[in-house]
Amino acid sequence: MFDKIPLSFYDPGKRLSSSLLTEQQKQDERYGKGNLPNAKCTIIGNVHLFDRPPVTEYARQNLNYMQGFTLFHYQAPSFTERKDYPSYLVAFTYEGKGSLTYREKTYALSKGDGFFIDCREMHFYKVSKGNWDVAILHLQGPQCDALQKQFLQSGSAVFHESTKGRFQQYLEQLLGLYSTPQLYRDWQVSSCITAMLTHLLLLSAGNTNTHAQIPQNIRYLIQYMDNNYTAHLTLDYLANFACMNKYHLSREFKKYTGFSPNDYLICLRINAAKNMLCKTTLPASKIAHTVGIHDINNFNALFKKKVGMTPIQFRNSESLFS
Repeated sequence: MFDKIPLSFYDPGKRLSSSLLTEQQKQDERYGKGNLPNAKCTIIGNVHLFDRPPVTEYARQNLNYMQGFTLFHYQAPSFTERKDYPSYLVAFTYEGKGSLTYREKTYALSKGDGFFIDCREMHFYKVSKGNWDVAILHLQGPQCDALQKQFLQSGSAVFHESTKGRFQQYLEQLLGLYSTPQLYRDWQVSSCITAMLTHLLLLSAGNTNTHAQIPQNIRYLIQYMDNNYTAHLTLDYLANFACMNKYHLSREFKKYTGFSPNDYLICLRINAAKNMLCKTTLPASKIAHTVGIHDINNFNALFKKKVGMTPIQFRNSESLFS
């Protein structure tokens, strides 16, 4: 692991405690602004540090980026307690045992266990006994908050995967992007982080095969709606198709798609309308009927709500770039 990543070895030779750090050391940008000043910690052991190149101001404002990465080789009783640090932390265990306390839950961590948390909230992690080898990855960006909140929907802040699994591959890809000059590096990094965190969502759901994860009757219903969105599809009809109570269907459908059945149907119709507005000269009223919305006023209102402009404004805006 990390064979192609330039990591610098650092052994302090003694116990490092936040209470012994100078203010200048606490403000060291290598650790992320606000990290050490908002933490209590005791570190015994040694570390491998990754020296990340500067991040552009554009990336800080618009993209996901890495704040820092350290591979800690902790010894008991090392710990970190922190809050109010604007960062998202992904940790991953390679050897030994640790624990995390977050949102009033305590999790035991061993080989292959990781966690994904918001460092603005109070959190405490430590070595349980002996040694704990753990990767500490701090991230920031416009998508991190939503991804972390979605990750917690499983009810746990912890995920598990082989130390040779896809998370490790994403991690080494991320560090590799920062290790050498890359064309559009900031964008590649942001994309890699999104893919990594999306993978954690799948792990938190308990199955990396999303197709197998969705119940068969819901999969068939989605496929049916994709192919028949122009038809008159009421919630009662859809529930009967899926052999489910309509209230249970609404809950299950949103659980697996993020949409209510009606909202998913509207999105299908509006997307089809957008395509027809771009590729045909049909009037909006005809397009509305074609996609299954037979009230032009309702069509205009739904279109503006979903797209942010009226159908005619959308058609005119598209013509500017055709």
